[in-house]
Formats: sequence, structure tokens, C-alpha cells
Amino acid sequence: MTDRPKKTRSGRNAVESRRRLEGIVASAMDGIITVNDEQRVVLFNPAAERMFGLSAADALGQHISRFMPIRYRETHAAHIQRFAATGVTNRQMGSLGEISGLRADGEEFPIEASISQVQVGGERLSTVILRDITERMVAVDALRESRRRMEGIVESAMDALITVDEQHRIMLFNPAAERMFGVPAAEAIGAPLESFIPERFRAGHAEHIRRFKVAGVTNRRMGALGAVSGLRANGEEFPVEASISQVEVGGERLSTVILRDITERRANEEARHLLAREVDHRAKNALAVVQAVVSLTRAATKEDFVAAVRGRVAALGRAHSLLAQNRWEGGDLAQISTDETTAYHRGGQVRISGPAFLLPPNAVQPVSLLIHELATNAVKYGALSVDSGRVDIDWTILPAGGLELRWIESKGPPVREPAAAGFGSTLVREVTTRQLGGSLDIEWPSSGLRLAATLPLKAYRPDHAAPAAVVDPASPGAVEGRGRGRLLVVEDESLIAMAVCQDLASLGWSIIGPAASVEEARRLLKGIALPDAAVLDVNLAGQSVYPLAEWLQSQQVPFVFCSGYEQLEDHPNYEAWPRVRKPVDIQALDGELRRAREAA
Repeated sequence: MTDRPKKTRSGRNAVESRRRLEGIVASAMDGIITVNDEQRVVLFNPAAERMFGLSAADALGQHISRFMPIRYRETHAAHIQRFAATGVTNRQMGSLGEISGLRADGEEFPIEASISQVQVGGERLSTVILRDITERMVAVDALRESRRRMEGIVESAMDALITVDEQHRIMLFNPAAERMFGVPAAEAIGAPLESFIPERFRAGHAEHIRRFKVAGVTNRRMGALGAVSGLRANGEEFPVEASISQVEVGGERLSTVILRDITERRANEEARHLLAREVDHRAKNALAVVQAVVSLTRAATKEDFVAAVRGRVAALGRAHSLLAQNRWEGGDLAQISTDETTAYHRGGQVRISGPAFLLPPNAVQPVSLLIHELATNAVKYGALSVDSGRVDIDWTILPAGGLELRWIESKGPPVREPAAAGFGSTLVREVTTRQLGGSLDIEWPSSGLRLAATLPLKAYRPDHAAPAAVVDPASPGAVEGRGRGRLLVVEDESLIAMAVCQDLASLGWSIIGPAASVEEARRLLKGIALPDAAVLDVNLAGQSVYPLAEWLQSQQVPFVFCSGYEQLEDHPNYEAWPRVRKPVDIQALDGELRRAREAA
């Protein structure tokens, strides 16, 4: 009697425990399948029904291989046998590796599984708990694809991408970085970032990175870091534009810099800047030449003055047009001769002959003026003043490499050598000997003027410059100074030089020169007392005047620059030096010279 209540309670507990277990199995989110020793299904919970698309009634009694793809069935059977033989009671979820299930409709899907086994009433039962990981695998595949896409972007990026850890050791070095720095990624990974930074910038770089981290800013845009330089493996420095970002991954702060090599852009910017400076310089020089033409031209009447100025300015204009047409690469000598004589003769009076010859840019304007002056002189006094007159213009290239240009007049009125040189003949001589660095031979037979100008191949070569001397006050165009001091004038443009010398001499300066080059200036000063002051053009037919300026400075000779350049950027030491811009205001130049001399 006393044992019956206990047995009843024990039975009720067993039933309750079984119900709880059945409830757990039925409500489980994972599929639960139990098989016997023959691998036939004896339990198939609702989650397994949903997973495989098969009711429990249809699944019970079926072989477990029914729920896996055919290609895995043989391997599965061997695996179950080994598991049973080991005596291990369970293996955790995921320990079976990648497994695939087979739904009733034939669809395969990825699963994660754990397996356990137990002896019940002498029978071995194996239970697998299955988790459908289709969504997880889709997410994993998406993550892999995203990573591949990101790696592809990094690999194909035109800019260099470099990621470093908190010790500034390189963790990522993309192909663009390899090309930029000339180092393979295998060698760069693990190296300190500073090995790609010029040594003089390394301390500043480290401090910049420290401040960037402290600031907590996540990124700084391209170019915000200012001027930055990189260092290639071969030791070459180059300009870069950089952006930087930082992110914390797994408790570690990673910094990524994106670098863009701006060597070509910087070169283009410098070329544009240089072009702008040269255009400005040439424009001001052209205006200064026109100013000199007006200042130096002399005529008996206003009408003659206007005609002379117009003719000379027109010659300058034609020379510039020809240069522009040829992209400032030079001008054809035959074209120059034709342009400068067409307006002054009737058909057949001028014959032009000679080999094809392209004058360099800095010779076009002076040669145009030379031929223009000869043509206007011939119209007034020589062969072109009568219908029967003839002018032969020809040239040959001499064995020594120079060019001989000849102007021969005939069948015109009788001529004789003038008693005094006028502006035109002075200009012809100055242009030939000083500006072009050549020599001039003029003959005056009664039959007509004969001129031979021998020019070097280049428009100006200092070693071919004719020896210059201190202007003799008795020579044409010289004005004796009245006490301002002895002044060295260095200017390669003949017209400007003539005008500046004349105007400054009229204000009281005793002129030494003008010199068209540094070498010529040194020759002028050799063996005489140093000048009291000097006026220096900056660009002497492509040659810099700065070596002469430095020498004058060492000799304590004050000087003033006279240039068409707005800024003397190519020599910072002289950026704030006294300077007068072209076209020249002679009073301003005189004032600067006097102030420079007084300061000295």
C-alpha cells in the first residue's frame, strides 16, 4: 500500500518529463532528427519538417541518406560508422565541417550540424541537430564579394593607398604605391612609413600624425595637408598631394593615406606660370622698344616724324606677326625680306635670293628693323627712289657657320657716304653688331650702297659680340654727363639701349656701354675705374644678368634692375632689389639710380 503512491508519482513525473522533452523538441528552431542503428529516421521534429519540406509522417522510417545529396551519401555512411566506433557521445555544432542538405523538392542548401549518440534499451540512437545556414552563407558570400570588390578597387586605384598601424608600420601597399615609389609590396609591408618621406620632413611628419590622432578627426581631404614630398626607392624626391583617414579596428587604430603624384601637374603649373611671365615680359619689352623708337626718331617735320615712327612700329608689328604664325620658333629670312620691302618698290625692283634659312626668335625683330631701315633709306636717297633702281638682297651660309646677308643697290642716283651718321644708320650698326653679335661692312660706290652683314647662326652669342667701348662724348648720339656719375648700362635690345643711354646722358650721367651681355660688360669694365652705378636688364637674350649683379654687389657698386618682369622669382635674393619696369619711365629710373648711389 505504501509503495503505490510513490510509483504513481514516479510515473506522473516520467510522463511530465517526456512531455517537456517532446515540447522542447517540437518547439526547437533547429531541425532535430534521430535515427536507429539502421540509419532510419525515428524522430523528425517540426523544424526538420519546415527545413526539408517533408512531413514527419513521410520522413519516419526513411533512410537518413534521403536528406543529403547523392554525392555525399557514401562519405556520410563511413563517417557515421567511425563516429559509432569511437564511442564519443557528441560532436559540437560546426565540427562536422561544411555539410549540405537536400530538400524534398531537390534543392540543396548549406547546413551546420552537431551529432550525439546514446544507448536506449540495447539500441544505439544517433541524433543530429541541423541549422539551415542559407542566409548566413548568403551574407558570408556578400561579405566575400564586397571584400573582393574592395580589394579590386584598391588594386586598380590610380592613387597610391598605404595603410599603417599605430607604430607607423605599413600593412597595405597597393600596386599604384609600388609604381609610385618603385618598391614591391612584399618589401614595403612591415617597413616604417617614414622610409618613403625625405629625411628633413620626417620629424614634422611624426608630429603631424600625433596631432591628427589627438584631434580625433577621422579624415582630411586631398590637398589639405599642404605641400608634401615623397621619396622613391632610387632617392628621387617628388611632390605629392595627400589625404589621410583613420579608423579603429579590433581595438587597433589604423591610418590610411591616399597619395597622388603631382609631378606632371606641378610641371604644367610651372610651365603656365613661366609662359605668363614670358608673355608679360615680351609685351613690356615690345612697348619699351616702341617707346625707344618714338624717343629716338628725328625728322625735319611732324609729317616726316609720324611717317618714320609708323614705318618702324609697323616693321616691329610684322616681325611679331611672323613669330606668332611660327609659334615663336623663328622666322624665314626670305619672308622677312619680302615683308619689309614690298611696300617700298614697284614690281621687279627688288630681287631676293638665298637658301632656306630660319632665323631664331630673338633675331627676327632686329633683322626686320635692319631691312626696314635699309628699304626706307633706299626710297628716300637710293635705288628705290627712281623707277630704274634695283636692290639685290641675298645671303649665303659661310664655311665657318655664320650667315652673310648682302644688300646691294644699283641703277639709282649717284650716292656718297654721309658726313654724319643719322639714327637709321646708327640703328643698322647697333642691331647688327650689338644685338645680333655680328659684323658690318658698308661701301658707298657712286652706283649705290653695298652692305654686308655677317651674323652668327644664333641670334645672339656672347663669344661673337663685337668689342664695345665707353661711349665717346664726341661720337654721334652721345651727350656728355654733368656730374651724376659714371653709369654702366647693360641692355640687349639695341633700340632700348640707345634710348636709355641718350636719356640718362641728358640727365647728367656719363655712360659706360651699353653692353648687351655679361661678358661684354666685363670687357667694358676691364682696366678702368669701377662705375658709380649700373642699370641692368635681367634677361639678356636668354642669359641671366645675375652673375654680373653678384659681382657688382661684391664690389659695392650700386645697381638698379630695369626689366619687363613683374617679379624676380628666379632669384629670391633680388626680389626686393630696386627695380624699374619696362616701358621705362626715365625719371623714375634716374631717381632709383640716385637713391641707390646715395644709399651706397
